[in-house]
Amino acid sequence: MNAPVSTSPTHPAAAARPKRPLPVPAEPWLFPALREELLANGVTLLTCDRPGQEVLSVEIVVAAPLALEPRDLEGVLGITTSALVEGVPGLSSLDFIRELENCGATLGVGAEHAGLRITLDVPVPHLARALSLLVRAMREPLLPAASVDRLVRSRVHALVRHRTDPERRAALELHGAVFDASDRRSRPARGTEETVRRIDRDAVVACHRRFLRPAVTTVVVAGDLSGNGTEAALRRVLSTWEGEPGTLPEPPAPPVRDDPAVIVVDRPGAVQTRLVLGRAATARTAPGWDALLIGNHSLGGSVNARLDRELREAKGYTYGFHSRLLAVVGHSLAVVTGAVETSVTGEALGDIRRILREVAEHGISARERSGAVAQIVDAAPLRYLKASAVADEIAMLVLDGRAPASLPGAFRRAASVTTEEASAALREAFAPDRLVTVAVGDASRIGEAVHEAAGSAPRTV
Repeated sequence: MNAPVSTSPTHPAAAARPKRPLPVPAEPWLFPALREELLANGVTLLTCDRPGQEVLSVEIVVAAPLALEPRDLEGVLGITTSALVEGVPGLSSLDFIRELENCGATLGVGAEHAGLRITLDVPVPHLARALSLLVRAMREPLLPAASVDRLVRSRVHALVRHRTDPERRAALELHGAVFDASDRRSRPARGTEETVRRIDRDAVVACHRRFLRPAVTTVVVAGDLSGNGTEAALRRVLSTWEGEPGTLPEPPAPPVRDDPAVIVVDRPGAVQTRLVLGRAATARTAPGWDALLIGNHSLGGSVNARLDRELREAKGYTYGFHSRLLAVVGHSLAVVTGAVETSVTGEALGDIRRILREVAEHGISARERSGAVAQIVDAAPLRYLKASAVADEIAMLVLDGRAPASLPGAFRRAASVTTEEASAALREAFAPDRLVTVAVGDASRIGEAVHEAAGSAPRTV
């Protein structure tokens, strides 16, 4: 029987063994590089090459803020955007959609306070054909009166439904309390039932003529752009769109309100209360945004964050309670939101305010900061794996007014945020004594509890 070979450090076999490689700390992930180009007609083209992503995601952003809508026709920009796909000369609405479907394309439209968005997802070989249809729709839409009337009726019905949705109703009251009544941001982005009912084809045609122009449009394209002629096709198709030059001057917004308020929206018989607390906070373009992003994630940006951990896991008040940073023109809204059973409304609101006071006094922990960085920074490569997620992030950058050059290093900046910086940003944004509190529920059962927990008599609507 052969004797075993010695593997002691002095044995020749051990000396010949290669050394075990030492792990190298991972570098923070960088958002894919963007290429920016200004076309002769004024269109800004932002492209992001994602090799292997054979379905291109196209985001068309028109810098036509809702603040420019006529006051008595608010909602007209949204209706106009939806009406663009209701046909072009030579193609009815049905034929237009059928042509897009033959390209394997999907389409989405919408209007936000900062501008309009049109989303197109299409396989690489069919980009030129599908984008040509879309450019035609933006350049010379039919805008048939029957289609406009149908869209108006549909929007009015949606607004009626929204009034019955507790979260939407709470958001409406919050916007009305944070922003001045003369500020467009104080009113629904989709308009009100009264203003939408006034919209007709003439209003939509005038809106299209005024706002839909290449000089205020940014086209974002993410996907496989390497060696397949896609970028040349983009330039060729987009250059066929001609229009009036110049930007659209936006009227200055009134100062935001910073006074606390307590509002109860009465829903007799409601078995749950929707609680929303919020105020205006720093915009994404501000230097302190990265710190606020990390701080918010620690407070309530994930299921493991402090709000959810205490209100759901420890107290059992709710299925989920979160904090959010909602983009509005020139600001973000720092919001805490969730639903609780009616009988624990006062206790839940009291605990929310206690948690916010603790954060204001002591900040977040190093462990909470590390967890937020891990979820935001370390998970970014997976979150932006698809071209559609990349294009969506770039479109939000455009709507926020951020410079494209700021995006590739965003996660490196977020990773460098300290616990102290995140705590300070959180303390300012979610200052408990300056929040607007909205409770949507049965006023007869929650009014007194809200008064006691908030420390102020609520206004019931």
